[in-house]
Amino acid sequence: MISKYLSSISSGAAPGRGHQSMLGKANKPLFGAKLLLVALGAAAVAGAIVSGLMNAPQIQAQSAPSAGEPLPSFEVASVKRNRSMEDSSFHLLPNRLIVRNRMTYWLIEFAYGRDMGEFGFRELRDNQLVGTPVWMWSERYDIDAKVEDSLAERFGKDCGHAFFRGSCGYREQFLLMFQSLLADRFKLKVRRETKDLPVYALVVANGGPKFSTSAPPDFTATAQNSTLPPPKLPPCPAGMGCFQAYTSMGILADWLSRLPQIGWPVIDQTGLKGGYDIKLQYSREQPESGNAGMDIFIALRQQLGLKLQSTKGPVESIVIDHIERPLEN
Repeated sequence: MISKYLSSISSGAAPGRGHQSMLGKANKPLFGAKLLLVALGAAAVAGAIVSGLMNAPQIQAQSAPSAGEPLPSFEVASVKRNRSMEDSSFHLLPNRLIVRNRMTYWLIEFAYGRDMGEFGFRELRDNQLVGTPVWMWSERYDIDAKVEDSLAERFGKDCGHAFFRGSCGYREQFLLMFQSLLADRFKLKVRRETKDLPVYALVVANGGPKFSTSAPPDFTATAQNSTLPPPKLPPCPAGMGCFQAYTSMGILADWLSRLPQIGWPVIDQTGLKGGYDIKLQYSREQPESGNAGMDIFIALRQQLGLKLQSTKGPVESIVIDHIERPLEN
């Protein structure tokens, strides 16, 4: 049995390379670092550090089962209600998943999150869940699920930290296993729905981008020793929001979609491919506060050579047709 932690996400700590500060819900990581981009606060949500992507080889994701074929599942799983005041956490080991004190809605956002290939993983945004009962936003659960031993050995060899920060051959299969667990224990039934809604298009401003293509950082040592801390970045100035990471335009657009200053989903239409070292500082205050000089819209243009244009575009959501409180073990 493999017992070494491959990745751990908890309130106040998150994997990935990068740095950001923004407002958000307490105990709600904006991964994926929810991932790359996990909100950490000096007081809960005041600031965040996102450690970035690991240099992992590209591995083709496994295909989802065809219609009628059962989803892959954990060998055994325990689900229990948590009424404590302890910090929430998420530990992914090769042979085991341990979730502590996580909100029900977050479990679904994780299970149906987006595989970003070499750039890791992003869980759904809150506004991408439709039809949620009220109790989903307040009730917390613990999950302890075991992966079959032969599969666990392959999990540990292929991915490690790259589940959240790089290419990962078992990411899709693991998410299907998690979806299967929710369907079995929460009786969860969902469907994907896409609608044309008001969005912002992230595009290149006149004059072109003010950053260049960058090679992925080499996190070989971190990959081999998951106990090594990520490199430290300069603290974000007081009252400011910061984003610093090696990332793609798609993940930057997803991160912008989560900012309260933006309000609409953001779709990448820059046409820029590959990874970039991005550094951005902006005011966390709303534009009507009068501090327009550090407004996120202006900061994008001045610091990155990008801009947001209002338009309409496809926005995918997960519609919850049915969910029940699980029976405890």
